[in-house]
This record gives sequence, structure tokens and C-alpha cells, in this order.
Amino acid sequence: MKKIYLLAFSFMAISQVNAQITLTKAFNEPVIGETYDTKDLDTSIVLPMALSGTNVTWNIDGLSETGGLTTNNFIDPSTDANASNFPGTTIVQSDGNTSSYFKSSANLYELLGLDAGMFVLNYNTNAATVANYPISFGYVNNDTGAGAVTASTLTGTFASTINTTADGTGTLNFNSGAANYTNCLRIKTTQHVSFSLASGFITGTMDMVIYNFYVGGNKFPLFTVNYSNINAPAAGINNQRQDQVSSLSGLVLGLADKKLNDLIFKAYPNPANKEVSLHFVLTQKESYTIDIVNALGQVVKSIAKPDLQPGLYNEAIDIQGLSAGVYHIRVQGKNASGIEKLIVE
Repeated sequence: MKKIYLLAFSFMAISQVNAQITLTKAFNEPVIGETYDTKDLDTSIVLPMALSGTNVTWNIDGLSETGGLTTNNFIDPSTDANASNFPGTTIVQSDGNTSSYFKSSANLYELLGLDAGMFVLNYNTNAATVANYPISFGYVNNDTGAGAVTASTLTGTFASTINTTADGTGTLNFNSGAANYTNCLRIKTTQHVSFSLASGFITGTMDMVIYNFYVGGNKFPLFTVNYSNINAPAAGINNQRQDQVSSLSGLVLGLADKKLNDLIFKAYPNPANKEVSLHFVLTQKESYTIDIVNALGQVVKSIAKPDLQPGLYNEAIDIQGLSAGVYHIRVQGKNASGIEKLIVE
């Protein structure tokens, strides 16, 4: 099974595009005080994202829930400590790990930057267009973005080209008809990013394709597929493929729940600075991999735990040597998985 997880880089792929059958500024643009939840999904098959056009049926099978839940809050810039670094911000989207800074004006909704702690993008040279209202089938928008990038202690610049199209309408069919959503509009966003850090010592590219599906009456996308590929040879990153699949938390898909919940998967202390303990309970014999993932989606520490017997476990993980910042601990087994945010001081 291919594990699907979120990469901090993907936030600059303009995955925030919000649309429905006809997207309007009045109905679809986020406003301060709104919130919505998404749940993370795994897939064991190649999804039919190549299909486009009218009257398409996207048959989505082989999905399962991971238990990961993300809450997106839209807040006033005056309440965000870093909003002043992104002049012109009118609304901030925050999921607890990353804050994205947007500007609303006339018919445009633009991305001015994002802050993921150790990773910061500032579109201070050229803001990126997220939406140019109205949006319906056949919509096309080509744009460029550029500005400053910070990764850990390294600084540099980036430039991007972005293409957004409303390229499909039809039906989302989950798990052989267990759930059907008709009259969907699909928004496809492709982005190519080139970046240079430390005066050109580290250069690289990132290519992303994001598919957002909407139905009438829903403000936010009900289903999202995000593919990304990163190359930065000097940093040891070569053709690193990272994917994310998610849906609105209230969306019924008829899927199996495969999560480790907080009762049986807990990391403490959190924040931590030298060592973190992972507490979990197994009810059957199982092999697990425990990964610590940084804000760029890179696994910085991995521990294999083969053939564990049922029982209570308390795994001490040495985190000395990790830079201060936001990480995630990911536990993956054959029949269960889970993820929890970890703050290293």
C-alpha cells in the first residue's frame, strides 16, 4: 500500500482553490471566522485522474481512512503574529502547522505567502493568483509567482508558473457505488517551481498537479488529490514523489477506518527537546515503522519494529540533533496507521 501524506511544499501549489459548478466571489471565497475539516486517505491503486471532459465518471476505489484530521481556520490578519511579513494580507488560513496569507481584491483571490515554521515562502515579487472569478467548466488561468524562500537557516529565491483549468464535470463514484456524488466540477492546477538557496549552492525544482472536486452547494472541495515531485541534488533529494489524498471530514465514502486513535497512539512530552516517548497498544501481532517527518516532508528518523506481540508499548525515541521546529511522527503498519504533530524545541 502506498502511504499518502501531506508535504509542506504543497501549500504553494495553490491547493487552496475553492470552487463549485459556478464559482463566485460572493459564495466561494473564504471569509474570516469560517472553518472546515478534512480527513486524510490512503490508496492502493492509481486513481483515474487522467479522465477529463464532460459527463465523466471518476470511479474511486481502494481508499481507506488514515485517521488524520486537519482543521482549517480563516482568521483576521491582525490576530496573526507574522501577517506583517506579507503586506496586503486580508485573510489568513491556518491549520495549526502552516499559515497561508491571502489578498482579496475585485475579482481576484491571491496568495501572498505561507509560513510553516522552518519553511517560509513570500510572494513579495509577484503574488500568485488562486482564483479569478467567476469559475465554471472551461475556465483557464495562467499565472506566474516569485519571491523569497527560507528553508531552515537557508535563504534564497523562487519563481513559479501556474496553470489552473476547470477541466471536467461528472460523477464521483466511491467504492463501487458505496457513495456517489453527481454534478461535480473538477479544478486542475499544475505548477512548476524553481528555487535557489544559499546563493545558488542548492538549486532545485518542484512539479505539482492538484485535482479539486466540487459539488453544488459546497463551498470547499469535497475531494482532493495532490501529486508532487521534488528534485534538489545538492540537498540529497532526487525525484522524491510525495502524494496527498483527502476529503471533507463529513463526506461519506463507505471506507474502512484504519486509524490509531489518541487512546492507543500518543507522543509525549510534546514539545520535546531530547527524547520523546511513543505510547501505543497493539491488539494483534503486527510490524510497524515509526518515522519522524520534517516540514519538507522528508523522513529524518525511521525506526522499524517488526513482529510486535499484542500488548502495551512505550518506545523512547532520541531526537537530539533535530533542529527546532514542527515535525510529525508517523506510525505505519499493515492494518493501522496514525500521525501526530511533534514540536522540537
